[in-house]
Amino acid sequence: MTRAPEDGQDPQASLRDLEEMLDAVTDHAVIKLGPGGEVARWSRSAQAMTGYAEGELMGQPLSVLRTEEDRDAGLVEQELETVRRDGRQEFQSWRVRKGGERFLAHVALTPLRGADGEVTGFVKVMSDATESARAESLFHGLLESAPDAMVIVGPNARIVLVNRQTEALFGFERQELVGREIEVLVPPRFRNRHIGHRNGFLADPRLRPMGAGLELWGLRRDGTEFPIEISLSPLETSEGTRVAAAIRDVTERRETEQRLQRQRDEILELSTPVIQVWDKVLALPIIGTLDTLRATRLTEGLLEKIAQTQAEVAILDISGVPTIDTQVAQHLLKTVQAAALMGTVSIMSGVRPETAQSMVHLGIDMGRLRSRNTLQDALQLALAVLTERAGTAASASRALHAGGLGE
Repeated sequence: MTRAPEDGQDPQASLRDLEEMLDAVTDHAVIKLGPGGEVARWSRSAQAMTGYAEGELMGQPLSVLRTEEDRDAGLVEQELETVRRDGRQEFQSWRVRKGGERFLAHVALTPLRGADGEVTGFVKVMSDATESARAESLFHGLLESAPDAMVIVGPNARIVLVNRQTEALFGFERQELVGREIEVLVPPRFRNRHIGHRNGFLADPRLRPMGAGLELWGLRRDGTEFPIEISLSPLETSEGTRVAAAIRDVTERRETEQRLQRQRDEILELSTPVIQVWDKVLALPIIGTLDTLRATRLTEGLLEKIAQTQAEVAILDISGVPTIDTQVAQHLLKTVQAAALMGTVSIMSGVRPETAQSMVHLGIDMGRLRSRNTLQDALQLALAVLTERAGTAASASRALHAGGLGE
């Protein structure tokens, strides 16, 4: 017995309004079933989704929409029994349209109960999930085929999804990572800093590398650490914004860079060798173009050698330098000044006529730096400087000795 609405509205009119509302729903098929699962109400959206008109299915079991495999397995009856016992349930499985085309359906099935609590029917709301499933399948396929380890993280910084490259790189099984905080992949000593980085990204999610300019490290399941490179990008989903992290092992690249750096250092040392030609005399033949890095290494190498040998004269031979500009001259002058602070006299050799003209034209003042045309001339001057210094030192010693005797 149906009770009349308190506002006096005709129950039949209310029912028609409800049916019109259900027919207005276009993206979900709304179907009413009887207590045995037979069709009792078939909306226009159900007809559009399945191809069956209302008259074709009224009073019929809805198993006509199921695949032959599902019917043989008795899934229709099992689902109805589960809903009778446990209440509303959601299912996702394949359905068949009138023309034989399959589509993936997401179904919500809710029991209708009478005043005595007995099930009087069911309401089935069905949507076509084929495209979303295809898109999800494509996404998962792309994720699995990515060359880098891919980790999808939720707004709570917990891992939602990983690909097989992540398993291979970090040594974890997927089920060991999903649901855990992303810091499980970060060495303990970096975790506090990493939390700051990921919170900063979540506050302003956009495509960018993580920790630009920093050395980043990953932690494998066995506790070993390795250098990594991370690119972050926001990922918009139906469940909100996620963060996609592409992680690459850069161990080989780091080792290559370090090896190349060592080779460059060795080449620099070979191209600017400091040679001890005599006791207290060093020679530094400079070959090729001077840049800031090489000039710095040149100065460091010369000063170290002066400290080791207690040299009093250093000869800078520039016959192998193709051009002298203001920058090169400034590098040489700084080297000379640094040597002078350690008590060493510097002599420049190998100054060619065109080099001398260029230096004059540029207005380069080398201060009191002595220069000679050839290395041989520079060596002769070095001997003269040593002799002069030795004589000066001897005179000073005699004077000191005489002063001491006079007392």
